[in-house]
Amino acid sequence: MIKRPFIWGIMAFVIGIILAWYKIPLIYIVIIGFVSCLLIYLLMFRIRRYINRKDYFLWGLPVLLLLGFLAMSDRMKPPDMDIAFEEKSDCYLTGEITMIVKKSWGIAYYLRDNRISLPPDNRTFLVEEVIVNTYTNEYQDNYKSIEEHELIANHMFQPQISKFGEYQIGNIITVSGTINKFKANTNPGGFNEYLYYKSHNIAYKVIAEELTLVDGSYSTFHYVLNIIKEKLISVYSRMLPEKEAGTLMAMVLGEKYLLEYEIKTLYQENGISHILAISGLHISVVGAAIYFLLRKLRLGLIASTVISLLIVYSYGILTNFSVSTNRAVVMYGILLFAKLIGKTFDILSALSLSAFLILIQNPMELFEAGFLLSFGAVLGIAVILPSLTRLYEPKNAILKGIYVSVSAQALTLPFVLYYFFQIPTYSVLVNLIILPLTSLLMLTALAAGLVGILSISIGVFIAGGANYILIFYERICKLGSKLPGNLITVGKPDAIRMLVYFVIISIFIISERRYGKKRIILLYIAAVVVLIIPKPRDGLTITMLDVGQGEAIFMESDLGTSYLIDGGSSDVNQVGRYRIEPYLLSRGTDTIDYAIVTHTDEDHISGLMELIKGERITIKHLILPNTTTKNESYIELEVLAKDKSIKSMYVVKGDIITDGKLRMIFLHPTIGYLPSSNNDYSTVISIAYGDFDMLMTGDLEAKGEQELIGYLTSISEKVQTDYDVLKVAHHGSRNSTSEEFLSIIKPELSLISCSKNNHYEHPHTELLKRLGDVGSEVVITYESGAITIKIDGKRMMVEEFIY
Repeated sequence: MIKRPFIWGIMAFVIGIILAWYKIPLIYIVIIGFVSCLLIYLLMFRIRRYINRKDYFLWGLPVLLLLGFLAMSDRMKPPDMDIAFEEKSDCYLTGEITMIVKKSWGIAYYLRDNRISLPPDNRTFLVEEVIVNTYTNEYQDNYKSIEEHELIANHMFQPQISKFGEYQIGNIITVSGTINKFKANTNPGGFNEYLYYKSHNIAYKVIAEELTLVDGSYSTFHYVLNIIKEKLISVYSRMLPEKEAGTLMAMVLGEKYLLEYEIKTLYQENGISHILAISGLHISVVGAAIYFLLRKLRLGLIASTVISLLIVYSYGILTNFSVSTNRAVVMYGILLFAKLIGKTFDILSALSLSAFLILIQNPMELFEAGFLLSFGAVLGIAVILPSLTRLYEPKNAILKGIYVSVSAQALTLPFVLYYFFQIPTYSVLVNLIILPLTSLLMLTALAAGLVGILSISIGVFIAGGANYILIFYERICKLGSKLPGNLITVGKPDAIRMLVYFVIISIFIISERRYGKKRIILLYIAAVVVLIIPKPRDGLTITMLDVGQGEAIFMESDLGTSYLIDGGSSDVNQVGRYRIEPYLLSRGTDTIDYAIVTHTDEDHISGLMELIKGERITIKHLILPNTTTKNESYIELEVLAKDKSIKSMYVVKGDIITDGKLRMIFLHPTIGYLPSSNNDYSTVISIAYGDFDMLMTGDLEAKGEQELIGYLTSISEKVQTDYDVLKVAHHGSRNSTSEEFLSIIKPELSLISCSKNNHYEHPHTELLKRLGDVGSEVVITYESGAITIKIDGKRMMVEEFIY
C-alpha cells in the first residue's frame, strides 16, 4: 500500500490551487480529473503490480485537485463592492470585532460579517472581512503619508492614547470613515499590499473617523486572554529596558509595535528573524513545559493532553495566530493525539494535514511568505536532514546542529531570495550559537512575566537572565553584520530557476536513498549554484520606477556599470527604503557606481539620501550639476557624500561618460549658467547605445530649454537630433517640453513619472496634446508602474510592470 496518503492529498490540493492561480480554464481541470481517474483505474485493476486495490484514497485525489481549484478561483474573485468605487470612498459600516492588534501608529481592528454602505445612494454591500485602522492623535492628521508596508514593518514608536476608546473582541461596532482598496505592487521587488491582505482574507481597509459601539457583548475567553496579555506587556515594560522589552514582547507575545527597527534589521541580516515570529519553537517550548509539569503533578494522560493543548491553543490566540503558529498548534495537537492512542507521530503526515487545514480556509496563503518559509523549514528538516545524516554521520552536537540549520534552509532558500533577495552568509553559524539559548530565553521570559504579575521585584530577578541573553543576541548579530560579505545579494529568482532548484533537490533526496554515495552531495551544491548564479547581461537596461510624484531612473550597461539618475518623491514616505532599495536588491544590485542628480529638489533626492544614509546600498560616486546656485539640499547632499566617503563629481555641458558601447553626453547646464530656479539648472543627458538614443531632461524649465534648443538647432545640420525616447521634463508640466523643442527631437516614446491625481494635475493636457501632435507614444508610471526599456544596440523592448 502507498504510505502517507495525507501527502498525496495535499499535493493534489496544492496543484489545483496553482492551476487556478495561473487561470487555467475549468474544462482543462475536468479533463485532468477524468484522465487521472482513468489512470488510477488502469493501474489499480489492469496493472495491479503498481497500485494496491486497498489504496482507496487515490480516488479522492482528482476531487481534491478540483476542490483546490474551485476554492482558489472563488478566493481570487474581487468582492462585488469593487465596482461601486474606484480607489477610495466615504463609507459607513457595521461589523463584529474578531481581532485587535496594536501598532506603532494606533490600533487595527479586524471586523467580520460587515454591512457597508456607500454614498450617495447608501447602497449596502456584504463584505466578509475588513481591517479598520484607528490612528492615535499623533498620526491622525498624517495617515496619508504612512505607507502600508510601513504599517506592517512595526517601528519603534509607542502609541499614544487613541481618541476612539477601547473595544473588545466580540463587540459589534459601527464605523464611519474612508474605505480604501489595497494597492497592487507597481515596481519589481516591491511590496504587494493587495496580495498580502488577500492572503489574510481581508478585502478592504477603512481609515476610521468615528467608532460607535452597537452591541457590547464580547467573548469572555478572548477578554481574559487580552487582560493577561496587557498585564504581561505592562510587566515586561517595567522589568526590562525599552529595547529588550520590545524584543521580548515580539518573541513571547507576538506584539511588535515596540520592536526597534535596528534590532529587526540586525536579526534579518544574520538570518535569525524567525525567532521574532511565534512559531513551532515557541509552541513546542510552551507545550512541552506545560505537559511535563502536568505529568509531574500526576495528572492522567488524557487530562494532561487536553489541558496542555487548551493552553497551547490559548497561547496561539494570545499571539494573534500567525500561519507558523497555526501550523505548530495543529502539529502539536497531532503529536499529543498520536501519543494518546499509542501511534507513532509522522511529521510529514502532520505537516500535510496542517497545510490542508490552513489552505482550505484560504488557499491564497500558499503564496504568502510566512506560509512558505514556515512549512519549507519544517519540510526541509523532515526530508533533507535524514539524507545528510546518512551521507555524513554527525560526530557531535555541533555538527548535528549545523545539519539541522542547513536542512531547514535548503527548502526555504528559494523563498528567502524571492521575497528578500539576499542570503545571510553566516546564518548557519549564528543560528548555531543563538538557538541553543532560545528555549531557555522563552522559559525565563514566560516565568518572569507570570511571576512579575504577582511580584515585580522577583520578576526582575528572573528576567535578568532573559535580558542578558537578548544583549548577547544583539552583540553576536552586530559582530556578524561587521564580518566581510555578511549579506550576499542574489536578487529575485525567476520561476524557472526555482523549479530547476526543487527538481535537483528532489533528485538529490531520491538518489541518496537509492545509492547512498557521498558524492551525491554535489547535486545539492549544483542546485544552490543554479539558484544564485548571476543572470547574464544582454545590452543596456533602463528602468523608470514608479515613485509617485517624483523620479528615479536606474540604468545598467552591458559591462555591469550601474547608474541611478535621481531618486526621490514628494508624496511617498521613505521612498528609498520601500521602493528604490527593494527594486535594486531584487535585481541583485547592492552597489550604485554612479548616482547622478539632475537637481536637488526633494522629489528627486529624498530617496537617494536615504540610500546614502543606509547600509544596504553602496554608492561609489555622486555626480552633481556644476552650479553656483546651491540650496540647502545641495549642500546637505555634498556633506553627506563626504561623510560617507563617496566621491563627488561635478558636470557641465560637454562632459562625457563612456562605458563600453554606452555614451552619455551632458548637454546642460553650461559653465556659469544662471538658472531662473532650482529646476532650471537640471542636468540634461543625451544617452546613446548603438542605434538607440534617449534624452533625459530632469525638471528643465523654459529658460534652460531655450538654451538647449539653441544648441540642438546648431548641430542639427551635422548630426541627427531626433531621439527614440524622451524622459519628459518636470513630470509632464505644461511649462516645459515646448512644441519647438519637440519638433527638433521628435521622440518615438515619451516617459512621464508622476502620481495619480497629484495636486499639480501632472501631466497637463496641453503637454500630452503636444506629444500626440509629434506622434510620440506616452507611457506614465501611475498607469504602467515601473517602465523598463531593454536595448541590444539595434532594437528596444519596452516592458510595463502593470499590464
